[in-house]
Amino acid sequence: MDRDQRHLQLLSKLQILFGILNVLVTLIFYNGLKELSDAARDYLGQTRPELEVSLTIGFGVIFFLIGFAILFCIILAGQCLARYENYRFCFIVAICECPMFPFGTLLGIATIVVLLRDSVKQLFLKNSQESQPAS
Repeated sequence: MDRDQRHLQLLSKLQILFGILNVLVTLIFYNGLKELSDAARDYLGQTRPELEVSLTIGFGVIFFLIGFAILFCIILAGQCLARYENYRFCFIVAICECPMFPFGTLLGIATIVVLLRDSVKQLFLKNSQESQPAS
């Protein structure tokens, strides 16, 4: 059991660190989107400038919010791993991290492997039973 707790604590710290680093990725992605929109700006600026402004702002806000939501979920999953809470949420976030090659893939697979252990499932189950009030 001690091994599982050490692994979950390590994964928790890595998840939180990866989530924080995801902010940088979001900013880089937004910057790349801005560069792509600059290329289309000349064409759209000549034909419909109001459409160009709407597209730039709209896509920028949408992608920033998506990146921020991913960041929030990854950090929250890291905290849940540390407290042995929300097994299903942690598992779903680990699966969603897998397409984030290369670090998200490695972290997601490692988290899935640890979460699939029966002893870890029992640890989460035991913690959820302790936190429920006795009726």
